[in-house]
Order: sequence, then structure tokens, then C-alpha cells
Amino acid sequence: MPLESELVALRQPLLRFAMLQLRNDSVAEDVVSETMLAILEKPDSFEGRSSWRTYATGILKFKIIEVILKRGREVHIEPLEDQGMDDAMDA
Repeated sequence: MPLESELVALRQPLLRFAMLQLRNDSVAEDVVSETMLAILEKPDSFEGRSSWRTYATGILKFKIIEVILKRGREVHIEPLEDQGMDDAMDA
């Protein structure tokens, strides 16, 4: 089966996995798209020692970890009623 056909067949299972992990449909769509793009950019990286599904899921897991780590580094700043955004950021 050609690579493109494999990726089409894998999209839904990868998307389900990403949605379960991230709990955000649009972010899950993004990481699955990034996974597919990574595979398409370097198709020779697949050595055939596993199935395409296992290979793609492994890449997807790293993409999900990147998103989770990025979320942990982001700080949400919400100004108090009597504060402006600049004061909230300074605080």
C-alpha cells in the first residue's frame, strides 16, 4: 500500500488517541497534521521494523509531549478588577 494510503487509514486512530490525551479537538488535529507532515517529509526514516501505525503513534506521542510541556511553561495572566494588564504582568 502506498504511503499516502497508509496515512489516510491512520488518521482517525491517531486523531482519537490525540483527543484522548489532549482534550482539545483543534490541538489534537494540529498534532496529527504535524505527525503526518513529519512522516511525509522523511519517508525513508521508516525502517519497517514495526507497523506504520506503531511508527506514526510513536511520532505522535512526542508531538503530544511537546504540547503538554509547552502548556506547562505558559502562564495565564488575568488582571484583577482594579488592575490593568501592565500592572498584572508586573505583579
